[in-house]
Amino acid sequence: MTVALDPDPSRTVVQRRSLQVLFASSSGGRAATSVMFFVAVLAVKEILGNGRWAGLTTVALTLGTAVGSSTLSSLMDRRGRRPGLTLGYALAAIGAVVAAAGVEYQLLTPLLLGMGMAGLGQGSTNLSRYAAADLAAEDQRSRAISMIVFASTLGAVSGPLFAGGAGNLSERLGLLNLSGPFLAGAVFFTIAGVIVAVFLRPDPLVVAGGLGSTTGDRRLGFVESMGIVVASPGARLGLITLCGSSAVMVMVMAMTPLHMDANHHGTGTIGWIISAHTAGMFAFAPLAGWFSDRRGRIPAILLGAAILILSTAITAVATEAPNSLMFPGLYLLGLGWSFGMVAGSALVTESVTKAQRVSAQGAVDVAGAVASGAGALSSGVIFTSLGFGALSILAMLISGTLLVVTLFHVGKQRSQRVVVVP
Repeated sequence: MTVALDPDPSRTVVQRRSLQVLFASSSGGRAATSVMFFVAVLAVKEILGNGRWAGLTTVALTLGTAVGSSTLSSLMDRRGRRPGLTLGYALAAIGAVVAAAGVEYQLLTPLLLGMGMAGLGQGSTNLSRYAAADLAAEDQRSRAISMIVFASTLGAVSGPLFAGGAGNLSERLGLLNLSGPFLAGAVFFTIAGVIVAVFLRPDPLVVAGGLGSTTGDRRLGFVESMGIVVASPGARLGLITLCGSSAVMVMVMAMTPLHMDANHHGTGTIGWIISAHTAGMFAFAPLAGWFSDRRGRIPAILLGAAILILSTAITAVATEAPNSLMFPGLYLLGLGWSFGMVAGSALVTESVTKAQRVSAQGAVDVAGAVASGAGALSSGVIFTSLGFGALSILAMLISGTLLVVTLFHVGKQRSQRVVVVP
C-alpha cells in the first residue's frame, strides 16, 4: 500500500494556523461592522430629520472599504498580510469612536468620517479571505475562502443583537442610545486587530512567496492592476460577479431598516431581520465553497445570481408585511451574495499569475466597494421617491443581468473550444 505524503508539511501547518487566526479576527471585525451598520442609517435620519440621504453612511463605509482595499493591499504586497490587516482594524477602531462622537453631538460630518474609517476595518475583514487562500491547494481554494466568509457568521449575526444592550449601557453612562453600538464596534475592531497582530505568525503571504513579487520592486497601480483583471476572461467575470452581487445586496439591505422603521418595527425586530440576512451571507459559505470546488466556479455564480433574483422578487412584494416576508427575502439575499462572493473571489485568484494576485485582488475589492457605494447612494433616493418595491425590482434586474452575462461567458468559452476541421 502506498501512502501519499504532504509534499510540504510545514506549509500545511502554517495554513491551518492561519485559518484559525483569520477565523477569529474576521468574526470580531464583522461584529463591529454589523453592530454599527443599521444604527448608522437610523442616526442619519435622526440628524437630518428624514431618510432621503440615509444611505450616506453606507456610502462612507463602502468608500472607506475601497480606500482600505487599495492601500492595505499595497502595504501587504510590501510587508505581508499581518501589518496590513492590523493597521486596518486599528484605524477602524478609532473611526468607530469618531462616529460615536458624531452621533452624540448630532453632527453628520464626524459620523460619516468615522464610518469611512470603519470601512478600513471592513476592508481588512474582506482581504482576510485572500490571506486564507495564500497557502491553500488549488482544489481547496474556494473552501479556504469560504471558511473565512463563514467565520464572519459569528460576528455578523451576533453584532446587531448587541445594539440594544450597548444602547442601554450608553444611556446609563449619560450618552445617547444610538452612541452605544458605535462604541461596541470600537471594542470589536480592537479585539480583531490584537488577534492578528499577536497570532498571525508566520505571515501566510511571506511563506507563500508572494511578498513584493508583482513586477520586481515596482508596485502595480490600480489602473494597471484593473487592466490585468479585465484582460483575463475569468478574472473579468469574477469582477462583474463581485460588483453585481455586492451592489444588489447593499441596495436592498441598506434601506431595510428604514423600510421596517416606517412600518413601526423597533430596533430589536430590525436587528433580528438583519441578523437573518447576515446569517445568509456567512453561515452557509462552506456550502458555497464546497459547491464551487466540486461543481465549478461558473455553476456557483449562476446559482448565486438565481438566488438573488428570487430574494429581490420576495422583497419587492414585502411592502405590506415586512416582518414575515422580509425574513426569507433578506436571508436569501445574503445567501445569493455568498455564492457570488466565494466563487467570484476564487475565479479572480486563479485567473491571474501568482505575481499579480495581490494587486488584482486589491483592485477587484476596490471596484466591489465602489459598486456597493453607488448602490447605497442611489438606494436612498429610489426608496424615498419610488418605494421599497421599486428598489427591489431594480435590484432584481441587476441580478438578472449578472445571470445573462455569465451565460454569455459560458457560450463564448464553449465556442472558442470548437475546432473547425477543413
